[in-house]
Amino acid sequence: MSWLVVITVALSLSVCFNIFMIWYIVKLLRELITVSSTVEEMFSDIDAFVNHLGGVHELEMFYGDETLGNLLSHSAMLKDEINKYKLSFSLIEETKEIEDNDKNQFSTAP
Repeated sequence: MSWLVVITVALSLSVCFNIFMIWYIVKLLRELITVSSTVEEMFSDIDAFVNHLGGVHELEMFYGDETLGNLLSHSAMLKDEINKYKLSFSLIEETKEIEDNDKNQFSTAP
């Protein structure tokens, strides 16, 4: 009889622990997706800044300005450096690409 109680308590604790871990993992994944989308917005803002700066540098009024040229080259280097990290934060795009590949794979199957 005591073994039955011990097994029942152990099973109950195990079930509670597993439910807690599933809840915690779902919470972490939601937070990770939020961070990933925020980082993607930051990358697009940086791209827009580099493009805007390039446009300003091309204006007749500022064409050939050395300070703007240096700022433009520095922003391009910064953009390249940030693009290295972009792959590790692009969870949303990867999942969309995987889903698209799966859809294409199933639609082309005979």
